[in-house]
Amino acid sequence: MDLIARLREDLPASDPLFETLVPLLLTPTGTSSAGYPYLEQAAWEQFRDTVPHLFASGARLLDLVEGLRAKLQSFDPSPHRDNALAVCRVIRQVARTAAITSPTDLWLMRQVLANFSTLGLSRRLLDGEAIYPRSCREHGGSERLLDPDQLEADMLFLLARGVVEQYDEGYRLAGHPRVRALIEQLGPLPENLPSTTTSWWRDLFAGDPLAPKQLGTLSWLGFSCPPPREDVEQNHWIATPAEVETGFRLVPLVLGLRAVNATDDFGAGMILSPERLSERYPGCAMGALRILRAAGWVKSVEGGEEITALGGRGFARGPGPFGIIETYHTYMSQGVDILRRGRGDVWVSRGENVGASQDANRKTFREANDNLDQFCKSTGFSYGVFIEHAIGRGEATRQRFVRSGEERIRYVGADLEDAAIDSAIAEREAGRLPQNMVFVREADIGKPELLLDALRAEGLDPEGAVMMVGNGFHEVRGQTDDLMVDVFRGYHDAGVLLLFTEENALSVDDLRATAWNTYHAGFKYVHEKSGQGLRPAEPRPPVKLGTPLRAAWSECASEAGYVRATGYCGRTRTVYPYTPRSGFNPSISVNHFFIPRPLADKLGLTE
Repeated sequence: MDLIARLREDLPASDPLFETLVPLLLTPTGTSSAGYPYLEQAAWEQFRDTVPHLFASGARLLDLVEGLRAKLQSFDPSPHRDNALAVCRVIRQVARTAAITSPTDLWLMRQVLANFSTLGLSRRLLDGEAIYPRSCREHGGSERLLDPDQLEADMLFLLARGVVEQYDEGYRLAGHPRVRALIEQLGPLPENLPSTTTSWWRDLFAGDPLAPKQLGTLSWLGFSCPPPREDVEQNHWIATPAEVETGFRLVPLVLGLRAVNATDDFGAGMILSPERLSERYPGCAMGALRILRAAGWVKSVEGGEEITALGGRGFARGPGPFGIIETYHTYMSQGVDILRRGRGDVWVSRGENVGASQDANRKTFREANDNLDQFCKSTGFSYGVFIEHAIGRGEATRQRFVRSGEERIRYVGADLEDAAIDSAIAEREAGRLPQNMVFVREADIGKPELLLDALRAEGLDPEGAVMMVGNGFHEVRGQTDDLMVDVFRGYHDAGVLLLFTEENALSVDDLRATAWNTYHAGFKYVHEKSGQGLRPAEPRPPVKLGTPLRAAWSECASEAGYVRATGYCGRTRTVYPYTPRSGFNPSISVNHFFIPRPLADKLGLTE
């Protein structure tokens, strides 16, 4: 009996989802240099376009794949069995990844399309008209010109999500029927609905009283959530209207649970009930469970709603990236006005999501601290000042404090926002950060002199100090390549070692090819909307779609005088789940390690 026939045993008489996987299970896989299996490009594209794997579809797929893996492992080893196991491993990883990466893109898409409907852009796209951001007027008449840069950012986001296609300087609606359904069905949002309901969900889960308007809105969100998708047929990865609506509801709900520290305890197999989520408002909590059910994070069982394997992963890993994107809700709440009049003085406040940002950066800070320890051990370098910029709650400092104590090191925390500094001070008072730590408020990371002057005022010499930053340099507003070089030069000339993590800027080509395998379409979008700038880690080949990428972090830092300590840099997984024809497969993010050139020369280090 062949492999597929043996796998069909014990399955329902006809399982359409299994049948979509059969060609993939027979497709040869490759193995990356890191030892991970991957699908060849054609197989990946077939999976991406034909196998539903968002939300409830992803939960169903994950259950099937886990069953297939268990059955395959019971078979005697053979090349066909081992290859099918590798395919299952890739599919499992992609489905688990999409549960974390897709909701924020969909949360954003719902609001972008609502704004387009309000301004008459949706109708014009449906009518086949091209939208030219440099000359686009509201409703297509004689009304005011829309802000070209802000509209361009919206269009590039929709381009990355397959909704529009690029034609010279303009954009037209993509031809797939799913796209037309998105534009037709996703109109303006209710006027009383804020851009995010995170704080309302938080109050509900905390047992705090809610105003009737808030309670009614949360109930509407829950009970109007589309039911879980049951079909398994599709021919494109573009999201459906129901998937967009589900993502729009899921992100603030999960962040509300994270704000009351509930997600730490929510593992696969746990039973949730309305009363467990909210004793005060169990009816509204039932609506919250409907959202989680549509997302595939829970399933109905006797006695309540059981957290699925997908949901366990989501609660553990989702709050970090969710919080990073949702932080930009002010740009969403004023989306129509921003398109009409420009960004103005709209600004991001991270107060609600400092904890979520800490979740997102914990792992990369651990790797950066490991690299720092190894660097000191290998070179004999020592330092007396440790700085964490864009501090949040001080996760990098907390890790360093646990490792090194405070006898020989002075700790400094800097941030532009008072909310972050206040959170870090609370951590110090709770004993989780060193007592000798000093804080620098209103410290714009793009103005090195603000931090350097504060250090000297405290009697601290910046030369030889170590500064660790988690996704902070891209926050420099209005950055050009030359400005970024000047920023790095300020820190370099003061003798500061720079260890920083940055998400790798991806091209629209990358984003469309990899679909929901990263959350970078939304990450790129919110930073462009707010005037911040993502960069690739290293120089990239020319892009085909969208706009050219900025100069790489490595180029800017090197021009400023820094030497890149390549052996002490780190990187996360690569973007493509196959080897691209170009051979260039960028990582999601990179831990950079830059040494001032005089120190590198003293230590005998080359790039």
